[in-house]
Parts: sequence; structure tokens; C-alpha cells
Amino acid sequence: MSVQEFRPGKKAIISAVAAVAATYAYFLLFAQFGFLQALQVAERGERGMMRPVLAVMGLAGIAGSVLAARWFTVPRCRLLLTVGFAISAAAAGLLLIGGSRAVYFMVALLVGLGCGLSTVTLAGLLRWALGGERLGTVIGLGTGLAYAFCNLPPIFNATPSTQALLSLAICAVGGGAAAGLELRAAESRPVDFDYSRLGVTAWVLVFFALVCLDSAAFYIVQHTPGLKDGTWGGAWRLEVNAGMHLVAAVLAGYALDRRWVGRTVLLAGVLLVAACLLMDESRRAFAEGALIYTAGVSVYSAALVFYPARSLRPGLAALVYAVAGWGGSALGIGFAENLHRVPAWFLAIAAGGLLVALAGRRFFRVRFAGGLVLGVAVLGGAASPNQMDAADNELIDRGRAVFIGEGCIHCHSQYARPGTADGERWGPVQPLEAALAQTPPLLGNRRQGPDLQNAGNRRSAEWNRVHLIAPRLITPGSRMPAYAYLFAPGRSEGVALLAYLDSLGDDMVGQRWTTRGNWSPAVRATVLAPAVQQQLFGEWCAACHGADACGAGPVAKLLTVKPRNLTADAWHYIATGAEPATERRELARLIKFGVPGTAMAGREYLDDDVIVSLAAYLQSLRGIK
Repeated sequence: MSVQEFRPGKKAIISAVAAVAATYAYFLLFAQFGFLQALQVAERGERGMMRPVLAVMGLAGIAGSVLAARWFTVPRCRLLLTVGFAISAAAAGLLLIGGSRAVYFMVALLVGLGCGLSTVTLAGLLRWALGGERLGTVIGLGTGLAYAFCNLPPIFNATPSTQALLSLAICAVGGGAAAGLELRAAESRPVDFDYSRLGVTAWVLVFFALVCLDSAAFYIVQHTPGLKDGTWGGAWRLEVNAGMHLVAAVLAGYALDRRWVGRTVLLAGVLLVAACLLMDESRRAFAEGALIYTAGVSVYSAALVFYPARSLRPGLAALVYAVAGWGGSALGIGFAENLHRVPAWFLAIAAGGLLVALAGRRFFRVRFAGGLVLGVAVLGGAASPNQMDAADNELIDRGRAVFIGEGCIHCHSQYARPGTADGERWGPVQPLEAALAQTPPLLGNRRQGPDLQNAGNRRSAEWNRVHLIAPRLITPGSRMPAYAYLFAPGRSEGVALLAYLDSLGDDMVGQRWTTRGNWSPAVRATVLAPAVQQQLFGEWCAACHGADACGAGPVAKLLTVKPRNLTADAWHYIATGAEPATERRELARLIKFGVPGTAMAGREYLDDDVIVSLAAYLQSLRGIK
């Protein structure tokens, strides 16, 4: 090799780690969480903001990347990095001020410009500050610390305004780190790595596939309550994620310094594909999939910085981040919209593209690891969408036969009657023609139990499983007999019945969600005495959450995802620090309608006095009056 390497001093290493950590932490904490949470709240009052605002951020990010490459010179790169952090800080400060629709577009513009400038500039200068021997280790440590910091429970669960304040501090750290970087004399370009035109094309495709896969999985997890709860729900999960991020990123950095770059990104691809296969609410192993996903993200993130940083070419960094970073993210999110699991065909395309790109590089030979990723891709893509739909429909049809054969129709109707139906309790009314089109129609007769027309968007499959096995364990006073024998070893009727129940009302989810959003407790609703509140909690909530509300009730051991610790964990869909009155209303909605996709079922049949009293009790657990 003709490259002259050097060992950086401690100051340079500390400054470089801090600069990498600040760049990633800002992007994760503010661009991906704080700003988007604030935007989601704003969109409730002004529809149609999300897509155009995100489009502005993406285009600004590409523009910032290009400008950083054009303006980059070694003498002014530290100043350019500082400017990137300053623009990013301005975005966080502007969000704190808040205001009109135009403010959110301006914040998006500044976020994109700031991130584009800082990411490309940082990648362009890192090797000038570190040489090549420890480049991967420093990058791995910096990215790992950023991910770990952002997954700490107090940080992750903070309000958007608090995350914006933290982002200001992060930008200050980044600016100080930029000033502390010591840049050496120019080094010759590396010859031990493939930076030819063909090689660059292959690597851009590699990172594009990884970012696409990551973005799709992240979006689906964020918008699927059951997956979100199993991935980021509860302090202990966040702490485990933080540790996994740090360990995986540091190990990836070590591997990159050993020049195991192809194997490192291949491992990241295998982890992400495997995680997407496991991260499905119907699988009991989806929590393990979430942990694998965490590791895969950290591994490829370190490589995403290492590859352009080693090249000494800021233009290459701009290309990678504009195409693979901003473009791959937009495409992944676009594919994932309205989905609750990563489609098999998408997994197959992403894994196939990754494998082809890696196999095409001159120094990488497809061996066992290549066969492994191909095998994962085949597992993910073996079943075409039509085949999967046919299998699902067959299971649903069998479940319907079980429903009829077990006599469920004698107590449960599947027709919410117009004029007499309680939309809040049973869900929207189905047209009579649709009910009569079934063979045979299951309108019901005696209605001793709840109407099940919309059971799929009112109760999760996991809740239904526990309820069928031990009805009175989670529904006090239920007259329903137990059907545990359907789930006995060697029998499959229970699984089929769950699939059928889960299909009921899947076309009414939007209307159900609208009903939930429009509901508020009656003004006349009375908050009952504290002693009564505690009694109500013991009757309706303690089975899952425990008498102490810490998530260890008798039902907890039967669930895939442990119930929330109501004394400490963040509440679903409620920002930390919300006004007590707003918080009580949102808690009442959670109690009445439950959390779709999780085992948290609604108590639609309770009157408003009971619901607001339970909400008040939950607030009292945290000293809120």
C-alpha cells in the first residue's frame, strides 16, 4: 500500500468520536423523533402537512450534501462542519418557538440543510484527522454512543420540546468537537479499497438496499402499536436496545478496521432481513427480531460512515448520502405506508440487490455468508403475495367453520344493527348486502355476547387467545365457556379461529379510529373517590398490569409482550408532560378503546364515570391530580 498512515492523538480521537456521536444523535433524536412527533401533533389540526414537510426535508438534505461537497476544502472543513451544526441548532430552536404551518416547513428545510452539510463534511474530514488505522473503531464508537444515548428511557420518552432542547446541546457539543479536530497533511488516496466507478456503483446499491430495508422496518414498527410496544415499550427494552446498539457498533468498527467491510455489511443485511421476518405480531419471537434489528442497524450505520470517510472524497460522501441515505429512506417509507409487516417480495428484492452488489465487487467471493443471505432471501421471498394471501384465506375459512361448529353464533352476532348499534362499543355498521353475501350469513340471534362484526379491529389475536382459553381471567364475570381444548397440543382449530376473528372488521379500522378520535368523556362524568378508583383498577386492570400496576399481573406470563409498568413507562400516544386535563382525556380514550395491535383491549362497555375514574387513578400513580 502507498497510503501513509498515522496514529492520532487522544484529543483528535475524543473530538472525532464526539463529532460522529453528535451528528448521529441529532439526526436520530431530532430529525427522526422530536421533529416528527411535533409534526404529527400539528397535523391533527392541519391535515396534509406530513408528506410535503418530509419532502422539503429530503430535498434540503440532498442540497446540503451537494453544497458540502462543492465547498469542502481542508482549511475550511472544520468551519463548514460548525456551520452545519449551527443550522441544525437553528432548526431545533425554531421548533421550540412554534407557530404557523410555515414554521414546520422552515424547520424541515433547516434540518435537511444542516444534516446534509454536517454528514458529508464529517465524512470528508475524518481521515484527515484520524488516519486509516483506527477510523472504523472511532466511527463505531461514535455511532454506538449516539444510538445508545437516544435509547436511554428519559431521552427516548421525552417530549418533543425537551428533545429539541437536548438537540441544541448536542449541536453545541458537535461545534466544540469540530474546533478540537487536528487535521494532518494531505495523504495519498487509498489503493487498498475499491473506489473505481464500478465499485462505487456497487457500494451505493449496497447502502441503498440497507437503508431502504431499515426505513421500511422502522416506519412499520412506528405505526404498528404491537411491534412498537415490543421494540421500544418499557424502560428495560430501551436499556437493552441501548446496550445492543453500542456493542454492535463498536464490534462493527473493529471489523471495518480489519478491512472486513464486505462481510460487515453482509452481516448487517442478514440481521435486517432476519429481523423483518421475525418482527410480525403473529410470531411469538418478534421481540427477538426487534433486538436483531437493533444490531443490524448499528452495524450498517458504522459502515455507512466508514466507506466514504476512507476515500478522502467528499463528493463520494455526497453521492452515498444523497442517493442511499435520503433516497433510500424515502423509498423505504413509501413502500411501507399502510403496512404492518415487511412484505416478502420487498425482502426478496432488498436482499437480492444487496447480494448481487456485493458479489459483483472484485474482492468479494460468495462463500458461506453469501449462501446464508441468499437462503434468508429465499425464505422471505419463497411465498409470492398471491400464495400468502391464499394461505391466509384458507386459514380464515377454516376458522369460520370452527366458529360455526363450536356454536359461537348462538351468542355472538356478526351484524351491528342500524339504529340500535352502539358505534362506540361495537364499531361501525356494515351494509346489510355485505352481511347477506356471506355463505352462510352469520347475523346471529340471541346476542348474549358482544357483536363480533368488528372483532378484528377491537381485539388483538393475542387477547382473543387468552380470552378463549380463560375468559374470566381478563373479563370479570364473563359467561363464556372456556375453549382451551382448541389450543391443546396437536390441535390447530384454535389458531384457525384466531385468524378468522382477526379478519372481522379489517376494512373498518379507519372508521373505528375516527370514532375513537372524536370521542371524549361526557362533561357530566364524575371522578369517583380514590378508594373506589383503586377497587375499579383491581377489577378491570390488575389481571394484566398487576395490583401494583407494575406490569406483573397473572395474565402477563401468558402474553408475548409484557404489559406496561403504569407507574413508570410512557403511555401510548400521549406525550410526556401533557396538560393533566389533556392527559386524562387521552387516558380515558386508551381505556375505552384499547391500543390496536396489542393485548390492551378496550372497555367500551364501561360507563364514563368508571372510565374517567380509572384515568384519574393512573394519573395518581404518578402524583398527578
